[in-house]
Amino acid sequence: MPVRRPLVALAALVVLPLPACLHISAQPAPAEDPKPAPKTTARAADPATTPQPPRLDFASLPRVPGTKMPLRPQPGPGAIANVQKPPPPATAMPLLPATGHGEPGPFPLVAPPAAAPEPPILAAVREYCAGRSDRAIEVIRSLDKPNQDLVLALLPVLARGASADLTNDPATVAALAEQLRSATARLEPRAALQIDKVAFCSDVSGFGRFVPRAPDAPYRPHAQANLYLEVRNLGSTPTPDGFVTHVHAAVEVRDAHQRLVDQIDPGDHRRRVPVARFERVLPTRSPLHDFHVLYQFSVPPAPGVYTVTVELRDATGRRVAKTAPTLFCVAGH
Repeated sequence: MPVRRPLVALAALVVLPLPACLHISAQPAPAEDPKPAPKTTARAADPATTPQPPRLDFASLPRVPGTKMPLRPQPGPGAIANVQKPPPPATAMPLLPATGHGEPGPFPLVAPPAAAPEPPILAAVREYCAGRSDRAIEVIRSLDKPNQDLVLALLPVLARGASADLTNDPATVAALAEQLRSATARLEPRAALQIDKVAFCSDVSGFGRFVPRAPDAPYRPHAQANLYLEVRNLGSTPTPDGFVTHVHAAVEVRDAHQRLVDQIDPGDHRRRVPVARFERVLPTRSPLHDFHVLYQFSVPPAPGVYTVTVELRDATGRRVAKTAPTLFCVAGH
């Protein structure tokens, strides 16, 4: 039996020849990373092991004298601690009421704002133009008495003037002008006084009829000066015999140093006063719309530059108008 084993081995070498070369291939191992990356897992971090930022505790804050520390809220039974409630949602548009089919209903009706009351003047004009003058008068009665008079005077002018032929109908234009003058007469006693013109004159014969002096012509000492003034809105007061126009005046003359210069008293020529006062009363058969005042005075005896100022008041003394200082010169002998 020991002779048979070498023969079997020799037969295996003959039947299975070995290759002439043997190739061994293998991939080189990757170089090791000096700092391997930490392994990550898909699990959530454990709050118990994850470091948390320090919480701000009221007890750790410095106390301010005179203040109280707020108490820490304690969670109720069944509540979860350290859980903050989400902020309330922003105010949204109210939802429309749903219909039975799941669709939004119509918008709710909003009452329109109340209309502003109509001014009385518009209502009065509308009633008057519609031929209802009695109703127009009832509307006007809600105004003050002076306003009633003015509106009643202007209503016919507005109604007729809107449709009249102001170019080819002179009779209608004359009627409208007379109605406007009547309305103006109602306003004049309440309007502010106005002094339209102040001038030194050599001759005066009436309203608007005067001869002015040259501005650079000086006066001689003790010469007579004529000062002309035109006044508007003075008005005329009715009297049993007609009308009267009444005005009070106060005149000041000052030298170059703004010192008052004495004048002859218009009421007593034997006296001299620092302020000359006088009044003009003019009775007429018809009311005056154009009124003028003439003041005659003796110029100062000393040469120099002077100014004159006039203040006018109506008969009641409530309405006042004053001129600007008017310059005049007195030459030497």
